[in-house]
Amino acid sequence: MLLSLAYKEWIKIRWAYLVSLAIGLGIILSIFLNLRLLVEFNPLKELWNYIIFKNYLFYSQFRYIPLVIGLILGIAQFVPEIQNLRLKLSLHLPIEETKTLLFMVFYGFSLLTALFLFFYLILVSISSSYFPPDITNTLFITLLPWFTAGYAVYFFASVVIIEQIWVRRISISLFAVLLISQFFLSMNHNAYIKIIIPVFLFVILFSTLIINSGYRFKRGLK
Repeated sequence: MLLSLAYKEWIKIRWAYLVSLAIGLGIILSIFLNLRLLVEFNPLKELWNYIIFKNYLFYSQFRYIPLVIGLILGIAQFVPEIQNLRLKLSLHLPIEETKTLLFMVFYGFSLLTALFLFFYLILVSISSSYFPPDITNTLFITLLPWFTAGYAVYFFASVVIIEQIWVRRISISLFAVLLISQFFLSMNHNAYIKIIIPVFLFVILFSTLIINSGYRFKRGLK
């Protein structure tokens, strides 16, 4: 039954996923071409110093891409569920409704993770081609807040879309904007190194918010 549910989720989001892949690859290609120009017209050691001492992020164009992708997938996956009350049908499958809702979110989370990991590995490959390990090693902690923002917007989008009570929709949306904005306050290397792992785990907990919203949707509570 879960395999059938997974197939249904893929049918909904496959085109959005491919578009997200294309967007990410397009931005990464732009980053690569810009970096090639910088390397061609500047001594490599000077460029290293600029990155280290001036906090220049050669991949700064990628900053909002996880956010955009998380929103795209959230909309593609959950907007169809509220059309003609399709989510009610899913919640009447012979699977416990909490398990169904969490599976849907986990499926989207897994696809996001695969996409983010793919982009990360490409950026690491590009960085390691031009820069020493000390620079490349900062990529993970520097990118993780942006990826976390992508997960957060995906989780919140899923809740807001299926939530039946407008006051809750608005309050959750405002909280989401406030939280997600915190991940873009600094453009320095490793700016969030002391807090990003616990914050990332905290954001993952927001995936469970869909349970209450799904419960109200199934019962038509407003």
